[in-house]
Amino acid sequence: MIMLGIYNTGKIPFNEVYLHGMVLDAKSQKMSKSKGNVIDPISLTEKFGTDALRMALVVGNTPGTSLALSENKIKGYKNFANKIWNIARYVLNTKKEGELKKDLIDEWNSLAQDITLDMENFRFYLGAEKLYAYVWHRFADQIIENSKGKKEYGQTLFYILENSLKLLHPFMPFITEEIYQEICPGKLLMVEPWPLSSAWGKLK
Repeated sequence: MIMLGIYNTGKIPFNEVYLHGMVLDAKSQKMSKSKGNVIDPISLTEKFGTDALRMALVVGNTPGTSLALSENKIKGYKNFANKIWNIARYVLNTKKEGELKKDLIDEWNSLAQDITLDMENFRFYLGAEKLYAYVWHRFADQIIENSKGKKEYGQTLFYILENSLKLLHPFMPFITEEIYQEICPGKLLMVEPWPLSSAWGKLK
């Protein structure tokens, strides 16, 4: 591709290459028609959703190593997608009241900086894992649970949800886009600036 690009345009078409490993079956065996262990991505997206499959293909997929893919893993990220829906429903039914809680905002901003570094340095699997852990176990299980019955959390919940959707968008573009348009009608998440974009490239 590089040689053809130089031949046709006189320019190198790209300078960086990301080598991901092979996708194997649940038993870590190479897929082949003769073995009958080929996983059909179309049927998986119909069963579990495209976002769930995307996350399953990213998390645990370190550069240059192979990834064992099972339906149980994809199902787990379908449950994560359902969790995001439930979070969004709760927050959208909350009024934007109270001041932003500095400790929680600082915590989220620190996470965003960390994930930005992961994305810049091609550690996509780590960024996805950190988002999964934060959204499910920190945001849903702790922050939202602690906010119930407390109106002063409103602004903070909206801030965390809106910006978490931006971080999740490269991994789960469909669910995040739909929810974002409920929060910010008339806006497309896919063209929104990355959180902390002013710090992009300055955090290494």
